[in-house]
Amino acid sequence: MSITLDRPVRTHRTAISHRDLTPIQQTGWNTVEELTYDLEQAAHAGANVAAELVLAHATAAQFLGIDLPAGDILVQCSCIDCPDACDRITAFKACAEYLDGNVQRPQCPACVKDHRHYGD
Repeated sequence: MSITLDRPVRTHRTAISHRDLTPIQQTGWNTVEELTYDLEQAAHAGANVAAELVLAHATAAQFLGIDLPAGDILVQCSCIDCPDACDRITAFKACAEYLDGNVQRPQCPACVKDHRHYGD
């Protein structure tokens, strides 16, 4: 007698709401955000940390179950016009950016489609 197992179904999710994360995933995401900040500060000081940054985000994407294009990083939507206070975590290259004062903010594809914000 032989048993055949079906391959697991992979869902190709490209974004996830921070509210939908488990407490462990939320802690993991917060840690990645802190690590990203530290790596960006090191880069501004002249350190070559691009590989570490990409690796940290690739690992986080696997942990969160998000498909992340090679070489991309994760960002959390910071749409100020969203009626639902969007908090989707998605690939940076899939987002649009808008200027909020003198800071570039990411806007996820769903928010861009529903209510694109062009900045100040």
